[in-house]
Amino acid sequence: MKSSEEKDMLKQTLLVTALVSATLASSAAFSGHDEKPHASSWSNFALENQIKAMPRGEATNGQKIHEQMMCNACHGEKGESPSRNYASLNGQTAEYTTKMMLDYRDGRRWENYKQANIMVKLAKAMDDQQIADVAAFYASNPATTWDIETKPVAADIDRLVRKGDVSRMIVPCASCHGAHGEGKGITPAIAGQVPEYFVRTMKAYQGKHRHNDVNEGMAQFTHDLTDDEIQALAYYYATLNKQGDNHDRN
Repeated sequence: MKSSEEKDMLKQTLLVTALVSATLASSAAFSGHDEKPHASSWSNFALENQIKAMPRGEATNGQKIHEQMMCNACHGEKGESPSRNYASLNGQTAEYTTKMMLDYRDGRRWENYKQANIMVKLAKAMDDQQIADVAAFYASNPATTWDIETKPVAADIDRLVRKGDVSRMIVPCASCHGAHGEGKGITPAIAGQVPEYFVRTMKAYQGKHRHNDVNEGMAQFTHDLTDDEIQALAYYYATLNKQGDNHDRN
């Protein structure tokens, strides 16, 4: 059962989301995207150069943009998702948030569902400086510590995180996302992420509904993961900040 505070927060989120939808719908057809831009797939070299070419972000300005463009309707006051429907952005690397916004804006992320429609339209309304500023704002805030009951980490999940699975050619999650899920550069932080969003993202890569991963890295590594493994990894990273050093085993 949700607490009264959680229910009030959810109602507020739904109300503001409806207002965002109405605002966007008044300026453009909300049933789908406009004509898709023809953006080339990222290479490591091209993405690195694009990130370096972006202006320096200012977190203070990013907070203002976050509020003015009503990003807080879905992503919370400081990027922490107020519901299980949206990604948490707080604690995310600035480089990764920048990449996501460029992908939405330029057509690399073009999923045709309501939430993606909102993100595409918002990203297309932002210039490089605004994108850099909101990315800096989210990076300046600590990642979410979910109030979820902690459980011992199963040996097979611990192995996937730290050692991977050679038989399935799955590299360790920690080798890219960090020992604490903190991410680095364009590799996203995943500690404290909304577990439901984590699962949706993994399934989107697995089902080839998302194509914006460089060299199809995530698509390759998720291909042979089972649904149970994906669920367990989502729980592991959602509770990683809460358990802290309890996860640091050799």
